[in-house]
Amino acid sequence: MSSLDPTFSSYTKSQAQKYAQARLSYPSQLYDTIITHHTQTGGQLGTLADVGCGPGNATRDLALSFEYAVGLDPGTEMISLACQRGARTRTGGEVRFAVAPAENCAAVIAEMMVAGGRGEEKVDLLTAAMAAHWFDMPKFWANAAKIVKPGGTVALWTCASLYCHPSTPNAAAVQAALFRLEREVLSPYELPSNRLSRDLYDKLVLPWDKSGSNKEAFPVSGFVRMEWDRDGILSDGREFFGGESKTVTLTELASGLDTASMVTRWREAHSELVGTDKDCVHEAMNEVRAALGRSSGEGAGDVSIKVGSGTVLLLFKRK
Repeated sequence: MSSLDPTFSSYTKSQAQKYAQARLSYPSQLYDTIITHHTQTGGQLGTLADVGCGPGNATRDLALSFEYAVGLDPGTEMISLACQRGARTRTGGEVRFAVAPAENCAAVIAEMMVAGGRGEEKVDLLTAAMAAHWFDMPKFWANAAKIVKPGGTVALWTCASLYCHPSTPNAAAVQAALFRLEREVLSPYELPSNRLSRDLYDKLVLPWDKSGSNKEAFPVSGFVRMEWDRDGILSDGREFFGGESKTVTLTELASGLDTASMVTRWREAHSELVGTDKDCVHEAMNEVRAALGRSSGEGAGDVSIKVGSGTVLLLFKRK
């Protein structure tokens, strides 16, 4: 993440802890897709580098396929938490974490590999999980060209918007409540980076865009784009990507929404409403509850719904 990110990189310790608790891992099918593509196109399973890693969720999962792994994030508290939680590679080595932006990742990763006994070796797989929309992409691509081995892979992905499963009772009204929060209440707090993610990276700067200085390192011929469940329309007609339709209580759903950057900025602008019935997330959950035909208020009990997101995965090969 970079100066484009005014929220996550400045998280306090308590905010980072809440983020780690609410933001769970990604579908195993996503990881399998990345590793399969990487290895079948000549990539090796030596070194992984995950940038914009936050508390290290994706780093921790992917590291299990590699001999050596590092995670970088500009947020001091995010990295502190990643270190506390720890992670291991497939050979049992400890994953190393450091505070650094994606725009300077090549130099930092190289230093970490030297310190970790990896010499001057470059990385096999460079990843960014729900983070690339906060990067200065031309600078990121310049760094990627320096640090990724020939035959290596860059994998970028994001999950966008919140959709209720079509089987949800009164699904149209439930979805309308979720959209109202995202696209009306929080709209004034949406940044261009949020929109990049919401649009599933349709306009993310790629290596051959702008000056095109990195198109030789990452030619368009080696580019693969995969997406699932765009606009909440289930790609397989049954479940959200990876069979990962999640049944969550409205309390759990609210906890996840609490970590959204637009919600954070709304609350900074409306600090007097945080924790009250007028809080943006609280109002949205009450609207969802009403759409489900459930009463609200003290003693009403929690209610569960099945939700998911649209997902996009971009894969690039280093020439």
